[in-house]
Amino acid sequence: MGSYEKLLAQYDDEIIIEETNLKKGLAGLYLGEVILIEKRLNSVNKLETLYEEIAHHLITYGDIRDQSKMLNRKFELKARRLGSELAISLDDIINAFHHGVQNLYEMSQYLDISEEYVLNALNHYKMKFGLMVYHHGYVIKFEPLQVFEHHNWE
Repeated sequence: MGSYEKLLAQYDDEIIIEETNLKKGLAGLYLGEVILIEKRLNSVNKLETLYEEIAHHLITYGDIRDQSKMLNRKFELKARRLGSELAISLDDIINAFHHGVQNLYEMSQYLDISEEYVLNALNHYKMKFGLMVYHHGYVIKFEPLQVFEHHNWE
């Protein structure tokens, strides 16, 4: 079972997720208790889109398609950021390090997402935490991406 199918199964009891033909330029759509995913996307784009639409499910409400409204743009940005965190958690970065992942390409292959999505997620974490963060006994540096085990010698 691939990452997309695992994510579908994870939310199967919570929300209806359907693949369909959407209007040109639209990859996904959150409609209350239903997520629609463009079925002509490749598996990587479907997974990335599903993460963002699940984030909309978790944090937004109402119709935010009119991006000329500031509040709607804020909800969109917030969902994009949460989607990044759902796709690439700090624990995922540490686990990738333990599996020998050493660059963006390897990280994208490890997580079944695009290099661009990995880079956007890392940039989000940089904005959120700064150049590094301490997490569960590890120091994660975001530029360049490095993970170090942190030993407290007290």
